[in-house]
Amino acid sequence: MSNLAFLKRPVVTRKRRVFPSTDPLAPEVRLALRSELFLIAHDDQTGREHLDRRFFCLGLAGSVLLELSLEQRIMIGNHYVIRDGRYIHDPGRILIKDPGCYGDPLTDAAITLLNRTGGPLHVTDFIRQFATLDLYDRVKGDMIATGVLHRTTHRRFGFLGTTDRHLAVKPFWAVRARTKIRDLATPRDRTAPIPDFPDLQTVALTALVTALGLTRNLFHTEPGVLHGRLMDIITGLHNSTARDVHAAITPANRRYVR
Repeated sequence: MSNLAFLKRPVVTRKRRVFPSTDPLAPEVRLALRSELFLIAHDDQTGREHLDRRFFCLGLAGSVLLELSLEQRIMIGNHYVIRDGRYIHDPGRILIKDPGCYGDPLTDAAITLLNRTGGPLHVTDFIRQFATLDLYDRVKGDMIATGVLHRTTHRRFGFLGTTDRHLAVKPFWAVRARTKIRDLATPRDRTAPIPDFPDLQTVALTALVTALGLTRNLFHTEPGVLHGRLMDIITGLHNSTARDVHAAITPANRRYVR
C-alpha cells in the first residue's frame, strides 16, 4: 500500500495572517484586514461599537473579499475572455484565481460561496450574500480564538450587575492601523501632491474606513480634511479593486443584511 502514496492529494498549507506569532511591534507584522477594521470600528477603552451592526457587516464582508484579493486568490475588476485569450476591464467583476481552501474559516467560506454554482460574480452581489447578521459574531469569535481580543468583566456601579467587554490584547494594534491610514494622507514631502504609496493592505483598509464613515475614529485634528484627502487617493487608484469594494458598501445595502 505504501507504493500508492503518490495517489494521495497533497495537503496545501498557507500561513494565516490573523495573529502575529512574532513581535507585534515589528513593522512587518500585520493583523488580518478584517481585524484591523474591527478594532477601528470599536472604542479602545470600552469596546463599544461605533456603527450600526447591519451596516458594519457590509464592511466586514468587503474586508474578507479584499483579503482574498490581497492573497491573490481572486481578481476584482477584470474578466477573462476565453475566445480572445485576454483580460478585459469589467468593474466589480470577481474572477477566481485559486479555488482552494487553506484553513481560515472566514476566507474559506467566502471562496466556497464564490465557487458555488450560481454564486455571486459581482462585488455587490457577494457582499449582499455574505454580509449576514452572524458575520459580526463570526469575526469577533475568530479574533478571540486567535488571541487578538480578550474578554474583560466590568462591574456597573456595584449593584447593577456586570457586563462583558471584548478588548484588544495589544492596544498598539489599533493605534498602528490608524497611524498607517493617517500617514497615507500625509506625504513625507508636503509639497508633493501624492504621498509615498504604502502597502496594499493599508489601501484596502482606507477604502473600507472611508466607505463606512469611520474617518472620525482616526483621531485626526481635521477629520473632514483627512476624509477628503483619503477619498482623492481612493478615486485616483490605478487598480480598481479597493474602489469597487468601496462603491459596493453603501447604507442603502443595509436592508439586504439578514
